[in-house]
Amino acid sequence: MTGPAATPHACVVCGSGEAETIWSVARTPMHAVRPTGMDAASGFGRLDIASCRGCGHLSNRAFDTSAADELYGALVLTNEPVSPGMIAAVDETAALIMRQLKQTPAVLEVGGGGGALSLALARRSARVDLVEPSRALQSERFTGSGVRHHRAMFPVPALAGRRFDAVVCRQVIEHVPAPTPFLAALRASLADDGVAYLEMPSADDILRRHSIVDFHYPHVHYYRRAEMEHLLARAGFALAEVYDIKQGHDMGFVLRATKPLARDPCTSSELSPSILATALAERRARAAQRLAAINGPIALYGANAYAQALLGLYQESTPFAAVFDDTASYAGRCVYGPAGEITIELPSTERLAGMAAVVIAAYLHDAEIARKIAATGFRRTVYTLRAPGSDGPGPITSLFDP
Repeated sequence: MTGPAATPHACVVCGSGEAETIWSVARTPMHAVRPTGMDAASGFGRLDIASCRGCGHLSNRAFDTSAADELYGALVLTNEPVSPGMIAAVDETAALIMRQLKQTPAVLEVGGGGGALSLALARRSARVDLVEPSRALQSERFTGSGVRHHRAMFPVPALAGRRFDAVVCRQVIEHVPAPTPFLAALRASLADDGVAYLEMPSADDILRRHSIVDFHYPHVHYYRRAEMEHLLARAGFALAEVYDIKQGHDMGFVLRATKPLARDPCTSSELSPSILATALAERRARAAQRLAAINGPIALYGANAYAQALLGLYQESTPFAAVFDDTASYAGRCVYGPAGEITIELPSTERLAGMAAVVIAAYLHDAEIARKIAATGFRRTVYTLRAPGSDGPGPITSLFDP
């Protein structure tokens, strides 16, 4: 049987063809959430996270580029804002972008998921064009809102030649196997006096925290800030502002149009692949020991990419009994791993009471979730997937603590 098509070995940052594996998972879920009852053998990929020997850039060399369209056209929308904190974050992002712009601008959002940010931007814009390939997103959601939905991968032929006052691309570039032509297409869509906003996870943060659950299949690349600044300059973007988001978990770039700037890529003398690989392996073993020590059923709270990564690592050795999530649209959906699928449930006092422990997979919101769990009267152990030493809520124990 032919194996998956791997990402080209040439580094997208520096062009080097040499890299060293620092993290691998043989069989990991490709989707964070999917409909129940699908073929149990399907929906798995391989992680081969490699560090470029030229510049230290991290990427998944085993990502199957031929399946990217199917992966991102998935039948389930994820990461919809459901908590007050998540909804507030969307509104804050919209306000950040709009304060850079003239009145009633024309806006392009690329990869907008469920469209929450596009809807927020449309309240302040002349029109928003949203490009999102997911088959789960219905255009009827945007009726009368000023948002025009294009179900497609970017760039979209229907928008060829159009230039926008604002181009917004959040949590997308890390999914793109070939970032150079993608960034060039974003730059071609931006008016000369326009503003672009790009947001993505920070590899600097992953490296600082040794967060093993931040390596999950849909992410092809893991960018440090210096690497992304190099790619942006090469594509014709000038930095206006840079933001640390979610205590540094993500980074946001406010950009202006300029001429492409050729410059040498960053190199890394700080990253030792062997030391990093050892640290990640220690985290993996530590969590396995902690899960094995729990006497009774374990629930995950949060059907997301971090739960996806955890199931790929531990489901065969740890029989998770339940997965709770506050997203009502996940009814009839499941998470899954090598040992099978688990139906997603809305949390309830009765179901929580039957658990020996709860692991908060949605760790960026763990303080808020921990309060909700405590309000049900649950008094057993609550763990978070937040790495130890991270800025967090304090009393919740990390699954990766020594």
